[in-house]
Amino acid sequence: MDEVEEAMSGQDWEAVGERARSVLRLDPENQDALSYLAAAERDQTPGTTQPAAPDGSSSSSRSRLEQYIPKELLAKLEGVRRTGASSGKRRVVTMLFCDVTGSTSAAESLDPEEWSEIMNGAFEHLISPVYRYEGTVARLMGDAILAFFGAPIAHEDDPQRAVLAGLDIVEGIRSYQAEVKTRWGLDFGVRVGINTGLVVVGGVGPDLRVEYTAMGDAINLAARMEQTAGPGTVQISAGTHDLIAPLFEFEGPESIEVKGKSEPVSAYRVLSEKKEPGSLRGIEGLSTPLVGRDSEISGLRGVLERLQDGRGAVVCLMGEAGLGKFSLLSELHAQWEKIAGKDAPWVENRGVSYNTTRPCGLFSHGTQQAIGITDGDSIETVRAKIAAAPGDLPSDVKEKVVHAIGVLLALETASDGPQANGEGAQREPYDAFHGAWRALAAYSPTVIVMDDLHWADPASVQLMIDLFPLLEEV
Repeated sequence: MDEVEEAMSGQDWEAVGERARSVLRLDPENQDALSYLAAAERDQTPGTTQPAAPDGSSSSSRSRLEQYIPKELLAKLEGVRRTGASSGKRRVVTMLFCDVTGSTSAAESLDPEEWSEIMNGAFEHLISPVYRYEGTVARLMGDAILAFFGAPIAHEDDPQRAVLAGLDIVEGIRSYQAEVKTRWGLDFGVRVGINTGLVVVGGVGPDLRVEYTAMGDAINLAARMEQTAGPGTVQISAGTHDLIAPLFEFEGPESIEVKGKSEPVSAYRVLSEKKEPGSLRGIEGLSTPLVGRDSEISGLRGVLERLQDGRGAVVCLMGEAGLGKFSLLSELHAQWEKIAGKDAPWVENRGVSYNTTRPCGLFSHGTQQAIGITDGDSIETVRAKIAAAPGDLPSDVKEKVVHAIGVLLALETASDGPQANGEGAQREPYDAFHGAWRALAAYSPTVIVMDDLHWADPASVQLMIDLFPLLEEV
């Protein structure tokens, strides 16, 4: 921390960037219990600017699956296979069944080679989203797949990943459905069922597929979720719903009869991600006062008060999981509303574990969610949503914000002229964001929160660091 304060007191932004990178690498010296670091207050100096620093078991089956697997995930799966770390383990796993509806009647009317061509194209849309969220395809079953999230590779948010994969499947296959309709005159759909339950891991085979045996009826319930789902929908069990309820919009619950169960089970249809997701932390409807953080709250409130007077700061908040960082941020947000009003800009960007390799994922995921952009939206629809998103900002500020969002989502270029190549193209997001944040902060004191930075991709880290010198300008 001394290095950060020394660098920032001398306005050495390159050194600040290097220190920030070391923090994000989680050096041992930075892993103290909850550390509050208010690291650089800046007196506003009119007219002064600081330059930005840019900185199946067969080989054919294996090859077929490998073409959909990101290299990073392939390396992880190979590591698990070599060590046998997943063999014989009891795990809570989220299971995803997906099948093509109307396949039986469609197959009867086509030559087998034509139907095989259609299904090969469909599998590309079914399998890719599973691997995108680091799930594992456990089984290919004619016109269906069975996938697992939580083994052999486990994540703390596997139910969320499974639901996101399901939504991507039903959205992403729509263009292919239209192609099949035009070329073969066939209508088909997909449906997804998801359940979370206990399984026993069998082993990782040489073709990167994992065979599982379910404890109890976890697999059966996942299959029943899929069998009773409507075409083009994602249906989940109550157990999965309870784990992700604050994050998605739902229909339901609906009671479903399941063979072997004396009572109907509840099922929910997932509609979309929430534009403003809730938190999985804590207990819904209950809150407790923040205790024992008086010095941190006092220091942070002082930073906000000086921001209201025109002096910015960079604050780094670190601590082990469960130590209270989220509660401290929530309290800080409440303090900001008291100081600057409920409409004062408070912009949150949150790193997510499945976006660590996506360029600028820290910024783009939250932006897409806030604007309501989905994978199935056309470019025209996306642009219309972007243009309407910033609300009642002045026209000059709104123009810069809209342009920065467009650049972030790779829909616009820096100008109406030819696209820039090389260094110019690399600088485009930095320039666009500089313009947007400068305009927004000049219009109103603004707080930008970058949460869960341990999941930030390198491009997001560099973009964040590149924004630090704006403290000298606005």
